[in-house]
Amino acid sequence: MHYFEFAEKDATLYEASQSLNSGLDEILEVRKDISDTATTIDVSRALIKFDLTEISESIVAGIIPDSGSKAARYYLNLFDAKPTSLASSQSLFAYPVSQSWVMGDGRSYDNPITTDGCSWTFSKGQDDGTLWTPELSASGATWYQNFASGSFTLISGSTGNFGTSSNDEVQLTVAVTEFNFIATASIDATGTGSVPDDTSPNFFFNTGSITSEFASNLADEINAADIGITASFSSTSGSLGAVGTVNLHLTASSITTAGLTDISIDTGSSGNYSDILTLGGGGVPYEASQSFTQKSEDVRMDVTYIVQAWLSQSIDNEGFLIKRRGNVGNSDKFSDENNKQDLGNFSFFSSDTHTKYPPTLEVVWDDSKWRPGTLEQLSSTELEDTVVYMKGLRPDYKEKSKARFRVVGRARFPETTYSTTPANLTVKVLPPSSSFYSILDAETDDVIVPYGSGSKLSCDSNGNYFNLDLNGFQPERYYKIEYRIQSGSKTEDELNLYYDEGFTFKVSL
Repeated sequence: MHYFEFAEKDATLYEASQSLNSGLDEILEVRKDISDTATTIDVSRALIKFDLTEISESIVAGIIPDSGSKAARYYLNLFDAKPTSLASSQSLFAYPVSQSWVMGDGRSYDNPITTDGCSWTFSKGQDDGTLWTPELSASGATWYQNFASGSFTLISGSTGNFGTSSNDEVQLTVAVTEFNFIATASIDATGTGSVPDDTSPNFFFNTGSITSEFASNLADEINAADIGITASFSSTSGSLGAVGTVNLHLTASSITTAGLTDISIDTGSSGNYSDILTLGGGGVPYEASQSFTQKSEDVRMDVTYIVQAWLSQSIDNEGFLIKRRGNVGNSDKFSDENNKQDLGNFSFFSSDTHTKYPPTLEVVWDDSKWRPGTLEQLSSTELEDTVVYMKGLRPDYKEKSKARFRVVGRARFPETTYSTTPANLTVKVLPPSSSFYSILDAETDDVIVPYGSGSKLSCDSNGNYFNLDLNGFQPERYYKIEYRIQSGSKTEDELNLYYDEGFTFKVSL
């Protein structure tokens, strides 16, 4: 299944005009403008936010899976709008924005410029005065969260609660350094602060009488330790006394906190709390990217980890920041934003475009089911010459509706057998896990739903089918359906059989 969510708001931020708002521009730009003398470099970055309410509700309703082998993946789709002079090899990056912002109603060509709404310097407009955090400095603004974060759960109860007895210990590992947070019955002269133990500092604190008090005490000690980790706690259900759960939340303040390894927390034993939890890892868990090897290409970027963090409320959903590698103003030779290499300018259609190419957030998951009953499967030999047709295909479907499409495959020349039912009317099914559909724009051949795990055919006792959510389809346009069947009897080069039989339908208002 593929579900599409259109952007709620977007804008381009221009370094060259630090208070200019472009919220109503039809184009989003990721630029790098270099002066003739190469003394001045100005860049632009794009902001895009999607409302995740319907996605979240679908997860709660069990429609969109959020765990297991069929858990949904999320893709950011941006469409080319005549980029200029793009280098043949480069990358774009997406990060979660760290604070709220106002789209505004300005355009980049307004004269005088519109300063109400987000800009390079201000998140909500010049008159509002709210600066992006951290504020602009010699190293440039970050504006985004790229740190590791996570939590572990403690379950309140009468016995076995971590931190309610002396010498209970939490081990927090940051890169190669291990920090030990040790619960004591009381604070004495030897346990008033941190006591070095080789490379592993020890932090002593009073035990809590209940799990929530322990979590609060531990959070306070971690925050006081100044090790680049911010800690907080919250109750998720029930009473903080005898029942319910308590989550301890940990967030690394920067990618350097974790180095290039994981941040992990270990309670040291099993019990009414999680034994071990790895927080992020790889240094930059809240980062997505796409590499380009052609001069012009649409963006279909896997942003699953970021969206999952929003949906789980690990971080607030304030949208994506789209940019090139590096921070403005740094001296890193690998910074595409700062170096003097001419990389050209990306242009993408915005949510205010009058075309059919606004930004979308695509949700993909395997919704296929295989319950053929007594129906036989087409043999590998029959697949060598299979006729594919559709049953009940309507010419018109309503926008935002959900539809089921029926597809039948049969051998062109069925084997003659003695039966009361003609062989050419006998329903057989296409092979499971290797039969796929794709949806294309009938006029432009733009791929709307690609072949993949989210476009597998299902099967019930009546034959093959697939379900389609038309929420993200542009109305008053025609679409066509194509099929791909993998035949195990073919050679490696001829494994995929494609069927384009002119199956079309219209999405109407």
